[in-house]
Amino acid sequence: MKNKYFILLTAILAGYWISLIGQTTPRQGELVITEIMVNPDAVSDANGEWIEIWNATDHDLQLNGLIIKDAGSNHHVLTSTEKLILPSKGYWVLAKSGETITNGGIETNYVYQNFTLSNTSDQVILTASDETLIDQVSYGSGWPIVSGASMELVPEYQSFISNDQPGHWLLAKIPFGSGDMGSPGKANPVSSGLKEWEQGIRVDVFPNPSQGRFILEATFSKPQSGEIRMINLLGQDYIYKTFADQEILREVIEPENLTPGVWFIEVISGGRTKVTRLIIDR
Repeated sequence: MKNKYFILLTAILAGYWISLIGQTTPRQGELVITEIMVNPDAVSDANGEWIEIWNATDHDLQLNGLIIKDAGSNHHVLTSTEKLILPSKGYWVLAKSGETITNGGIETNYVYQNFTLSNTSDQVILTASDETLIDQVSYGSGWPIVSGASMELVPEYQSFISNDQPGHWLLAKIPFGSGDMGSPGKANPVSSGLKEWEQGIRVDVFPNPSQGRFILEATFSKPQSGEIRMINLLGQDYIYKTFADQEILREVIEPENLTPGVWFIEVISGGRTKVTRLIIDR
C-alpha cells in the first residue's frame, strides 16, 4: 500500500515539475512589454508599427489565444495552427507586417490585425484568453515619442510594475533595417543613458513630512523643460504642472484636500523621471 501511495505521489510531482519547465500559458507579469515602435519614419505606420515582448520566466510560454488590445475598439487574438512558443528569457516582435521589404527591415515573430498605435497617446494591453491582465503600457504626454525611433524600456526596469512609468523608457539610438532606431527582438541597450541623466539632477522636498504646503526644488546640470506630477500609492494623481528652460526650479505647492499618506513627486523631463517621496501627515 505504501508503494502505491509513493508511486502516485511521484507521478503527481513529476506532472507538476513538467508543468513548471514545459510550455505554459502566461500569467500576470510573466510577459513584459519592452519596446514599442509608435511612429516609424522609414516606412508607413500601416507597415512599420511593432511591439516587443519579453518572457520573464524560466520556462517557455505558449501564446496561442493571447489578446492584444487597447482601451478602445482595437482587439486581436493571437491565432495559429501551430503552437506559438516564446522561449524562456526570449524576445518576440509582434508587428503589423511580416514583409521585411516594407516593414522597415524587422524580423517578426507574429503579424497581427485590427490593432494600431496612436502617435500621441494609446494603450498596449496584453491579456489571457479570458481577459485576465498580463501586462499593460499606457503612453502619452511625457513619454519619449518621436518619429523614426522606438521607445525602449530600460533593462533594470524590465518588469510588469516598472514599465508603467514614462521615465523608465528612453528613445532608441541604434539604427536597424531601413534606418529607423530600435532593437527589435533584442535586449535594449539604453540603461547607461538613464543613469547619466539621474546623476545630473537633484530634487528636494521640504518640509517632509508636510502638513500639505511644501517647497519643491530641482536643480539640473543644464536648462530643462518638463512636468511635475504627484501620485500616491492608490494611483491618485493630484497636480500636473509644466516648466520650461529651467536650470534651477523652485515651486511652492499648496495642494488642497491632499489625502494623508505617502506621495511620490515626479519630475519628468525628456521622457525621463526623477522620483522623490513625500509624506503628508495631518
